[in-house]
Amino acid sequence: MKIHPLTPSSDDSLATPGDFAAFRGIRAPGLHRGRWQWWAPVLALGLLASSGPMLASVLSAGAAKVDITPPPSLRNWAKQNLPYDKVVSPLNVRALVVSDGTTKLALIQWDLVYARSGAVAKVRQLISAETGIPPDHILVNASHTHSGPDSPIINERLIKEDIEAELRAQQDPNYQPWADRLFLASVRAAKEADTALQPVTLAIGRATVPEWQYNRRPRRPDGMVENIFVPVDPNTMPDGLRFGPTDPTLTVLVFRSLQGQPVATLINYPCHPVSVYFESNAVSADWPGFAAAEIEARLGGCAIVLQGCAGDLVPSHRGIEPARQMAALLGLRTAKAADRTLRIEVGQLQANSAEVKLPLTAEKRAELGRALLPSEVQVFVLGSVAVVALPGEPLIEVARAIQQRSPFPHTIVLGYSNGTGVYYVGLPGEKARGGYEVNSFSGLGTDECGSIFVDTAVRLLHEITLR
Repeated sequence: MKIHPLTPSSDDSLATPGDFAAFRGIRAPGLHRGRWQWWAPVLALGLLASSGPMLASVLSAGAAKVDITPPPSLRNWAKQNLPYDKVVSPLNVRALVVSDGTTKLALIQWDLVYARSGAVAKVRQLISAETGIPPDHILVNASHTHSGPDSPIINERLIKEDIEAELRAQQDPNYQPWADRLFLASVRAAKEADTALQPVTLAIGRATVPEWQYNRRPRRPDGMVENIFVPVDPNTMPDGLRFGPTDPTLTVLVFRSLQGQPVATLINYPCHPVSVYFESNAVSADWPGFAAAEIEARLGGCAIVLQGCAGDLVPSHRGIEPARQMAALLGLRTAKAADRTLRIEVGQLQANSAEVKLPLTAEKRAELGRALLPSEVQVFVLGSVAVVALPGEPLIEVARAIQQRSPFPHTIVLGYSNGTGVYYVGLPGEKARGGYEVNSFSGLGTDECGSIFVDTAVRLLHEITLR
């Protein structure tokens, strides 16, 4: 039986039941059989006594994925509602269910542009009815691929840009059968993950991947933003512009079986999936889909790519082949980070959430007929790891602000989760800089929305520390 100190290690597996059973045939050096027979029950009682509290909250996890690739005949909201012309890579729904024996959490990841609030509410109810997992213990994150459909629009007030693009695409008679399939696939993935629950360990690793991340909001000398969506050279900046903030950290969470095999590998790397649609009208999960396939090929198990606060972050190079190259590097760095992980001790799983009222700009108040837009901030906590889920498209500095104030040393901040919110959100002062992300149809909320996200997320995390 191996004893593993709680330090970074390439082997985070625990002792298996077979290791304990092996004590029956072990004789301690210098002890005769008679003495061992007397000592063994005492040792066994000690092992049971010392392991009892741990066994009461054994971490279990299961993962699954189900294909949701639409037919190419579906209309593409991002290309003037023309039908897709081919499939470059499949779209999937991926599910992770974790349990401590009492509490279960479910994470659902869609290879779609958004996880809209009405669709999230519906899929939560469907999954809860089938698995018993409470709706507020279910998190839905979208990869934000621009080469896939939007999730169904259900009971939402839409701005005119959404009506002209996403809603029009969903009026295609081919859309509803696909949407029905999306919900069925999500339930199936969650049920399969729940059924596959097995004892696991959790470990965290990190790598850096600066080669593929670019902030499309560089600053002029006067502090104003001058958008560069596709840089000629991402390593240099023209005309005296300064680089915008980035976070090239690739965070890796590995759930391993007691035999040391990956059950699920989660990665978080904030970056817009806009490589494929840049040159093609094809269906594709873009770099997140390619990266998940790379990780599964290298490590085994189910890989889930969680999109972060990528509102201002884009790939440094675009196109189908660059997306594959980006994914190959992410897969390589993920595998290396998985070899140098820190074991996380997980006791009771925790979830917390709050509805926030996001103030709209004057223009959007008039258009939507309301002053505030209800949205959700959700957090999951597994030991010293916290996952914060924000709606819409937060800029990267929102994530950094939450991480700096979080009481948990390993805090991952997601965007594109549980709704669209007011779309793009930055910290106070960002709207004054100008740029695409803060114009009238991209950022519907006031500057206050960013601080609402940060303050609410930090409050929810602190509330968990007091339980």
